[in-house]
Amino acid sequence: MHYLKYALFLTSAVLVTGCVELSAINTKVGEIAGQINQSIYGSNSSNTKVSHNGVTIHNNEGSFTSRQNIDKLFIKVRREFGFRPVETDSRAGKVYHTVPGTLYHVSGFFGHDEDSRGVSLGDNYLEVILENTGNNAVSISWEASGSERWIKQAESRLTKAVKN
Repeated sequence: MHYLKYALFLTSAVLVTGCVELSAINTKVGEIAGQINQSIYGSNSSNTKVSHNGVTIHNNEGSFTSRQNIDKLFIKVRREFGFRPVETDSRAGKVYHTVPGTLYHVSGFFGHDEDSRGVSLGDNYLEVILENTGNNAVSISWEASGSERWIKQAESRLTKAVKN
């Protein structure tokens, strides 16, 4: 019986050590991928307007970094904007794809606004990518399009969700 307990203890210690090593490898791969992506694409911030048939559709994008845990940041963004997994409801219009601990990509449509003439300003859209860049840093890049009011609201809500 003593040998059985000893063997079980050694087996569980080996299994726990293996899981920790896999987690460390996953974290390192995520850091390297983030660094490559940052060096290729860099970080952008721009605001553009497109006029179509007298209607102005705004587009804005930006990025910033955070020292918070990427998984917790994802939960905050998901809850703030109501994103759902692709598998649960393809009609939701607000979906996300994940590689836990490394990358989160969420996107969705948030209705549309109308101008003073009752003309639709197009769909309000938001896309957010959270990426582990290494050194306990998370890169958050976002792009929004639609009405000017929507873009300001989306940026404010995203910033607030990430900062809290």
